Amino acid sequence: MRRLGREDGAAARLASAAGAHGVYVQNALAAGGADGLVFEVDGAPAAAAWFGVRGNLVIVSGPGIAGHEAEVAAQVVRSRWSWRIALGDAAVVDSIGEQVGRSKLAHRNQVYYVGDPGDATATLVRDDVRGPERGDRARLARATLALNASDLNIAPERVDRRWLYNTIDERTREGSTRVLGPVGELWTKLDFGSEGPAGVVVEGVFTFPDVRGRGLGAELVASCMAGAAGQTSLHVAEHNTAARRCYERAGMREAGRCRLLLLG
Repeated sequence: MRRLGREDGAAARLASAAGAHGVYVQNALAAGGADGLVFEVDGAPAAAAWFGVRGNLVIVSGPGIAGHEAEVAAQVVRSRWSWRIALGDAAVVDSIGEQVGRSKLAHRNQVYYVGDPGDATATLVRDDVRGPERGDRARLARATLALNASDLNIAPERVDRRWLYNTIDERTREGSTRVLGPVGELWTKLDFGSEGPAGVVVEGVFTFPDVRGRGLGAELVASCMAGAAGQTSLHVAEHNTAARRCYERAGMREAGRCRLLLLG
């Protein structure tokens, strides 16, 4: 095991072959801001663990990890980095879940979806997608709380409001949130969880219940895909058929699987 290095070529190759969750690692490496570990088997890199600043852990692995998943999981659990949500190879994530000794709010399969700008359904692309304004802050907080409750089993009362609004403000400053709808009454939103040379990872897609059924989520996703410089990817709960239909309508295609683990 060694520390993940700046612009680490071995880790980048593992991330490139991993699927949608590997985009987080590729973009972090390209930006020079990657913290984590590389695990070697017989002298060759077999897996890497990247720890993001928002408490996410991403495991990318190659064929050499076979039979060593529990060892990699043990080293992740013993590492000094803190995290709350993990994505990656099912065997490694499952083993982390067994070893970490904490309650789990979510532990499930995720499905990757990907799409290039030209794949976006042309009839859904809109020209009124915008970044949030100050007047959208309360509405974005409501969307985040509802999404956390429905998708991650996090009760609203467990979410620290200062952290919530700081995160919304940070994403607004970064320009990593997109919305449709009037200021203060937006209809649907999404976040860019990662942006860089490997593409964009979309997260946090949410449409308010009173405007569902109008195709607004698909329009927002299609519009962001069409305007992206490269490939757009995301991962969604395998059982979330409504969201999966939305992404398929937007022009995305299924491209693989990974496992998600959220600690309590």
